[in-house]
Amino acid sequence: MELNDLLTRYASGERVFLKQNFSQLHISGVNLTGAILRDSNFTATNLSVAYLRRVDFRGADLKGADLRGSYLKCADLRGADLRWADMGGTDISQSLYNMQTQFPEGFDPKVMRAYFISPDSDLSNAFLMGVDFRWTKLTYCNLSGSYLAHADLRSADLSQCNLTDADLTAALWDSQTQFPEGFDPNSAGAYAICPGVNLTSANLSRANLSGVNLNQVDLTGANLSWADLSRTTLREANLTDANLKQANLVGADLRGANLTRTCLDGSDLRGAILPDYRTD
Repeated sequence: MELNDLLTRYASGERVFLKQNFSQLHISGVNLTGAILRDSNFTATNLSVAYLRRVDFRGADLKGADLRGSYLKCADLRGADLRWADMGGTDISQSLYNMQTQFPEGFDPKVMRAYFISPDSDLSNAFLMGVDFRWTKLTYCNLSGSYLAHADLRSADLSQCNLTDADLTAALWDSQTQFPEGFDPNSAGAYAICPGVNLTSANLSRANLSGVNLNQVDLTGANLSWADLSRTTLREANLTDANLKQANLVGADLRGANLTRTCLDGSDLRGAILPDYRTD
């Protein structure tokens, strides 16, 4: 992908750029806050003094990249390869890493206040807003006092976690999520993602709900702007007054859904099945 293409699409609101080749580009000083760049190639790329807060670099190849002075706070570096990268002055505080993350020789992420993600990590009072923990084993983690608002906990194992005083407001969970015995995610303000639930006025902006079964879900007044609803089943869902501005509805099934006063401005409806007709 060319740099101008990336910046233009990012400026228009697009955030997902998977498996792209940015090798050896000069992207110094760029602002890509919240971009999803999983499995992309950044070998020998100049990202010095770039603003990369909350960027998802999972599985990215950053070998030999120039990250001097870059701001990677709250970035997701799980599985990223940063060998031989120049990380002088790089801020990775509150970023995530795991056993598969490879850092330059002598670089200590713990000293830089990054969070190590493993089944028994101490993540007490950690700032984990919006983190994608789907299918992650957090079995014995200490998450007391942690901020997990808008985190995606679907199919995550938190069965023996300490969730005392953790904030799960608007976090996502499903039937495969394992919580500690006696823990009620609904009382904690988390959203159940499954058929037939009540998600009235839920804030699901930019949520990844691709391929999910949301049949007969009440989404009255919900904010689904920029959400990924591609191939999502929304049969007989109530979307009255819902905001789906710029949502990805490619291939979504909306048969029988109530779209009264639903905002669909800028949404992508290619291949979607709407209540009365199928789009081209």
